[in-house]
Amino acid sequence: MLPVKDKEARRLSKVKISIMRNPKFALWSGLMTVGKTVVDDELSSACTNGRDERYGREFIKTLDDKELAFVVLHETMHKAYRHLTTWKKLHEENPTLANAACDYVINLQLVDMDKQQSVLAMPMRDGKPLGCLDEKYRGLNAKQVFDLLK
Repeated sequence: MLPVKDKEARRLSKVKISIMRNPKFALWSGLMTVGKTVVDDELSSACTNGRDERYGREFIKTLDDKELAFVVLHETMHKAYRHLTTWKKLHEENPTLANAACDYVINLQLVDMDKQQSVLAMPMRDGKPLGCLDEKYRGLNAKQVFDLLK
């Protein structure tokens, strides 16, 4: 999975294992083990290239375990939906908007997967989502959200 060298890497690994052991989210396990997982001192949040995942060390420190689980599944869903290839034309047109559009779709799905927040919770700061979350995009795909954001 990932080399366990430090506190944040160990914590990330523990959160991934707890998600994989949970029957509600076990179907995501295979994709969670694809590619490398890196804790990055330079990154301010988290990202994937469609295979590998990177998590900012300081970002990890700001999240509780449920929020970190949300972020891990968020990156896993980008991989599952193959966002970088499925929506390649959107990324070529405007990578920032394309990523936001994909994030809106994923985050609504994740919130719906665990409404009681027993395993994962959307990261919040000062009562506001730390990321893209808006009910007006419910039921839309990333292209539809992209067009609205444009």
